[in-house]
Amino acid sequence: MALESKDLELIERVIYKNGDDIAVSIGRSFERLEERIDGAESRIYGRLVEIEDLIEGLKDDVV
Repeated sequence: MALESKDLELIERVIYKNGDDIAVSIGRSFERLEERIDGAESRIYGRLVEIEDLIEGLKDDVV
C-alpha cells in the first residue's frame, strides 16, 4: 500500500499547519535533554571528586 500524492500533500499540509507546535515541542525536548546532560555531568564530576579524595586518602596511608 503505497502513499499517493494526495496523501503526501495532506501530510505536508498538516505538518505545515502544525510547524510552530512541532518546533516548540522539539525545542522543549532539547531543553530537557540539556538538563539531563547537565545533571549527569554534575554527578560524574561529583563522583570523580569522591574518587580523587579516596585516592589521596589511600596515598597518605601508603606513604
